[in-house]
Amino acid sequence: MKIRSLLMQNVNIIKYSGQKLFYQKILPSKDLFIRQNTSVFKYLSHKKSTNLEEAIIFAKENFGVKNFNINDLSCANLLNQIFTKIYNITNGNAVFPAVVSIKKQKNTRFLGESGSKYIEVIQSPDMVNTIIHETGHYNHERGCSNFYKMGKLQELIDDGITDFSIYEQFKNDKNSLKLIKKHICPYATSSAAEFVACTFNAIINGKKLPAEIYDLYKKYEGPFADLFIVNAKRML
Repeated sequence: MKIRSLLMQNVNIIKYSGQKLFYQKILPSKDLFIRQNTSVFKYLSHKKSTNLEEAIIFAKENFGVKNFNINDLSCANLLNQIFTKIYNITNGNAVFPAVVSIKKQKNTRFLGESGSKYIEVIQSPDMVNTIIHETGHYNHERGCSNFYKMGKLQELIDDGITDFSIYEQFKNDKNSLKLIKKHICPYATSSAAEFVACTFNAIINGKKLPAEIYDLYKKYEGPFADLFIVNAKRML
C-alpha cells in the first residue's frame, strides 16, 4: 500500500500484495443476491448481464460508477456481483468509486490499487478478494480522520509524514498482531490500513471473527464497524 499525503494533491494509492485469503461464506455463491425487503433498507438484487452495455448501466445506476473500464463480460459481471454483495451487507452505506478498471497485466507486484476516485484490479484468480480489499481501503479513507497516518513506515516516510504514532502503536501491540495473523492473515499485520482492508474482506466474505478483532477494527476506524459488530452478534 502507498499513501500520499494531503499536501500531495490529496491523492493516495493503495496497493495490495495479493496474499490469498480463504474464507467461509455466509451468502450463496450464485450470481443472484436477493433478500427480503425491510422497512429500513431495500436489498439490491443482481443478475448476470448479457452484454457489457447492461453491465455498465447496472454499475452506473446502482453504484455511481461513471467510467467502467472493463472489456470482459465475465469480469464486468463479477465486479457488479461483488459490489452488490458489499452494498447489501453494508445496508446500502458503502460508497463506490467513479472509476473502476479490471486489466490484464503480467509480471506485476500488486493485484490491485485504489485512489481518491478509482479502483483498479489486475485480472487474476484472486480477483474477488482483491476487489473487496480495495473497496475496503476506499471506504476506510472516506470515514477515517487519520487514514493518511495508517500506512507502512516506509510509505509514511516517502510521503513526508512524520507522525508515526499510529504505526508504532499498531506494530508494538504484539498480542493483537498474533490475533491478526491467526484470524485474518500475515499481510494484515503490516499496517493499520492493511489490517482494516483485510478484515473488511474477511467480514464481507462471512468469516467468523473473535470480538477482539472487531474491537481493533473499530479502534482503527474500519468502515461500518458498528453495523458489522451488530451483525456478528446476531449470528452468535
